[in-house]
Amino acid sequence: MKPCPSPRKASLRLQICIGAVVATWSMFLCSAHAALARTSSSVHAEETMSLQDAVGAAQSRDPVARKTEVDSETAAFYRARGESLAWSGSNEAAARASTVRQALENAGQQGLRSTDYLSSLGRWPDDTPDSGQDAADFDVAMTRAIIRYALDVRDGRADPADVYKDVDLPPRAFAAGSALAEAVGRNDVGAFLDDLPPPQPGYRDLVVALAHYRTIAEKGGWPVVTAKSAITDKNGKPGALTVRLGLEDPELASTPGGGAVNDALLRFQQRNGLEPTGKLNAETLQALNVPAAVRVDEIVANMERWRWLPRNFEARYIRVNVPDQSLDFMEGEDSKLHSRIIIGKKATPTPIMKAEVEAVVVNPPWDIPGDIAAAEILPKLQRDKDYLEKRNMVLVNAPDGDPHGLTVDWKHMHAADFHYQVEQVAGPENALGQLMLDAPNPFGVYMHGTSNPKLFLSDTREVSHGCVRVEKIAALASLALGDDATGLYAGEDDDVNPDVDIAIASGDTERLALTEPLPVYMLYWTAIAGPDGVAGFRPDRYDRDPPLIAQLKENAPRAGQAVSVSSIP
Repeated sequence: MKPCPSPRKASLRLQICIGAVVATWSMFLCSAHAALARTSSSVHAEETMSLQDAVGAAQSRDPVARKTEVDSETAAFYRARGESLAWSGSNEAAARASTVRQALENAGQQGLRSTDYLSSLGRWPDDTPDSGQDAADFDVAMTRAIIRYALDVRDGRADPADVYKDVDLPPRAFAAGSALAEAVGRNDVGAFLDDLPPPQPGYRDLVVALAHYRTIAEKGGWPVVTAKSAITDKNGKPGALTVRLGLEDPELASTPGGGAVNDALLRFQQRNGLEPTGKLNAETLQALNVPAAVRVDEIVANMERWRWLPRNFEARYIRVNVPDQSLDFMEGEDSKLHSRIIIGKKATPTPIMKAEVEAVVVNPPWDIPGDIAAAEILPKLQRDKDYLEKRNMVLVNAPDGDPHGLTVDWKHMHAADFHYQVEQVAGPENALGQLMLDAPNPFGVYMHGTSNPKLFLSDTREVSHGCVRVEKIAALASLALGDDATGLYAGEDDDVNPDVDIAIASGDTERLALTEPLPVYMLYWTAIAGPDGVAGFRPDRYDRDPPLIAQLKENAPRAGQAVSVSSIP
């Protein structure tokens, strides 16, 4: 293969080689012929063809994942650099290439696989070529590798919609090519690489946890613990329980002993959202005996879901963690309110989404979706024609003079023929409770109260049809309104804005609009780490981790997880 004529330093003709390579890589450039038309006549057609052959071969080896984005951003990178070399042709460029290669080799620290990025650099295991076609090929391969890595670690390796059907998050767009070109121009690629991962502490702590749990897994994991596991064995050495807890608990590792082990067990239970009994009950044993390698995969899955989110949350927002069955009203990094919640059943899961609260609805009526009414209310009407009246429900489109449908022949009606709109009128028995936060979303899922607060006493609260019932709904509504009402709300958990109390007492349905939307994020964290790398885990209630883990390992089908949600509490 005849090399492009070029001196030792990147000359105009070598820039032309790079331009031709990029033109072939990118579907967004006009065409290779148009690019070549601007080049010097000294670049022969046979040289151009050899470049195209090399690019074609490289394309056939290139992974399909993100190919279009990588093509586009690679083209943008070289356009911004005037189609000049970035990673070869000088000592400075070679140093930049070394920095990039090291970052790609360490991709595993971010829960990614280094082989996804380094495989295209196999022709150049150590050396950086100085000139000619080899330098052009190397430069483009290096650029494509770092851009793919940048897109993966910045925005996520998987498309959320390819993994789950019930996800609605803001689109992510990162101009990796132009950002990388600016970094190369400043000769500060290291800062570019450092800035790529999500900046939130929740993600950074998982990075530390990933290294910690990988080390445990690589050393064989932890011992199996039973209800009869002793603190010490017959030889006086630490028993299975002590060893198991000590691998996650630095405090126990530094201060072993009977009392310390019991304290460590309590910390383990608290960290993992279990009732802190200090006893080896079934739930605790189940959590203790999840293999370390499985925990590694769970951490990686949660890191990926972090990458799907905006890089910065708003100053005030509501954060729902579905697996933890909890909600927080956040101001910066501080939780101003923490509340238990009720979440969707496995068959009707609470989605992953961002929405914006526009208003607090006081004494809301509940318009029951038609499919739910046909499936759940019709059978009850067939058993008891007075069911609607007893439950304070009416037919919006009722027969004249019959709001409760007492004259309708329910017994002979099929679900497919159910065409009535059922509404439960406002009141203390309403399934929505007395308050609802109106945050429009494609799933019809809302945060509201409940007429059955005893459900909050249960440890497992998967009973809704997707909506989030909030134990401290009055305090949450007051915080959402903020100064929009009287400004008298002090921020304590049990305080309620006076306007909310007055509106509830009136019995009338009233919409209290917020002066500006309040973001709400419904998230799915099954792994939550502290700065020390010790993680707590939550049940994967909707089996969301396996399909994401499989997709990250390239073993998942393109079809997402089949789910359904309805606008019902």
